[in-house]
Amino acid sequence: MEFISDKNKLDYYIKKYRLKDYFSDEYFPEHYKYMTVTKFARDEYIFTERGNIQYMYIFLNGKVKVCSLLRNGKQQLLNLITGISFFGDLELFNITNPFITIQAVNESYAIALPLTFTQELLFQDSVFLKHIGTLLAKKIYVFTSNAALNMNYPLENRLCSYLSFISKKINIEGTEYSYFNENLSETAELLGTSYRHLQRTLKDLKESNILEKYEKGYIVKDSKALSKLASDEYLI
Repeated sequence: MEFISDKNKLDYYIKKYRLKDYFSDEYFPEHYKYMTVTKFARDEYIFTERGNIQYMYIFLNGKVKVCSLLRNGKQQLLNLITGISFFGDLELFNITNPFITIQAVNESYAIALPLTFTQELLFQDSVFLKHIGTLLAKKIYVFTSNAALNMNYPLENRLCSYLSFISKKINIEGTEYSYFNENLSETAELLGTSYRHLQRTLKDLKESNILEKYEKGYIVKDSKALSKLASDEYLI
């Protein structure tokens, strides 16, 4: 994690994402004193299981995945996030979930608020509390919907949804492709399947000319077909 002490950049993000709307006019100047822009590198963890959470983050842009650590030691995908969200909102209320991880998929930006200095101020801000309540309700809905997707949809659909989100763009001889080169054992865990089943599904997508093996991963050859199979994407 990199802290960026640049007030111009902070002001730019506040204006671009209308972040003042999340706070009351009375308390925003106090919150502003403690705000810092933060940058997370690809694959960097924002929260780790059983980690000591010191900040609440207003996630701005990039991509992150939220996973749950199961009792058998495996991980399960809960959510994929690309837009404005709050991380550490439960911890603000001294409620901790030691089995949740949040990891950046690509370079991502957020605004950090240190809980030590801002917790009591945030509790006094009725506008902020109203927004947090709404966002927490949305998270419950999203997690429930995504859990249903994990249980009720074939792996092919879930994998295509995941590929649509996780793949990065690369250029091959002047043509841009989506490229997937994640660890397949970890991907199988996240999607709640076996490594062999994942391999068979990737093989089927390759034989359908949707994917093509490239270096240590796969490129998407037919993005329209991939999107069609991912008709029910993970909610964000």
